[in-house]
Amino acid sequence: MIEVRLPQPVEGKEESLIVLWFVSEGDVVEKGDRLVEVETETELMEIEAAESGIIREIIFERGETAKVGDVLALIEPNGNQAASQNQKAPSIQEQSKKDEPLVEESISRVEPGLRKLAKELVVQLEMVNGTGRNGEITEADIRRVAGKNSLEQSEIQSSNEREE
Repeated sequence: MIEVRLPQPVEGKEESLIVLWFVSEGDVVEKGDRLVEVETETELMEIEAAESGIIREIIFERGETAKVGDVLALIEPNGNQAASQNQKAPSIQEQSKKDEPLVEESISRVEPGLRKLAKELVVQLEMVNGTGRNGEITEADIRRVAGKNSLEQSEIQSSNEREE
């Protein structure tokens, strides 16, 4: 089994909050896939899969705090082909749920800099459809919504001026 451990964050904090799991137990992951997002007082960080395999156990759940070096999850390497073949293919309904992240999940994945930009441009993140990898919200998405909002505002103002 491959242990997914909490690494030492840049600023040297010893604990991190589990913000969001991008995977569930039983999911097949490839090397480099995002597994989990963790947060310290000053930093959001994503932990990626070091090897391909199957998520066998998630030890720390969303909202729990882990210390540096704690095992967050266990991955069974893909070398065991029998285990991979025994994995049932997800149903169409399960797959569509996986492909369309919940609004709450996609919003919680927004980087702090993009959150700040959205606030400055008065854009509600709930109104932004992410076009990035795995439906992530990008800077262009936020600016697109901000542009639509300003266009709508100018149309409202011009129609109000005509009515006066």
